[in-house]
Amino acid sequence: MKILIVDDDPIIILSCRRILEAEGHELRVANTVDEGESFLVEESFDLMITDIKMPGADGFEMIRRAGKARPEMPVLVMTGYLMQETLDEGASLGVTDYIAKPFTPDELLRAIEGV
Repeated sequence: MKILIVDDDPIIILSCRRILEAEGHELRVANTVDEGESFLVEESFDLMITDIKMPGADGFEMIRRAGKARPEMPVLVMTGYLMQETLDEGASLGVTDYIAKPFTPDELLRAIEGV
């Protein structure tokens, strides 16, 4: 599966790389919403995983832009702030699923298998 990860946390990115590449997934990593959007314009992805809390434009903005560029692409949100407001806004934007940070390798893999 080709996956776009949008997150500004280098530890989360490293964890995702180790877990997902070991399972044979192809990854592209963006540290900002603008960088993520540029990947979406240039390439097709089977899944996008995005954080919500990032400096500048947040993950919800990334989801909006992804919905315009690739409306068929599932979106998995990973966040340390899994509150009702997050769930509500994500639902209005068509988020496929959520994973709470910190997560285990099995939790991440199960979430991806579920999309």
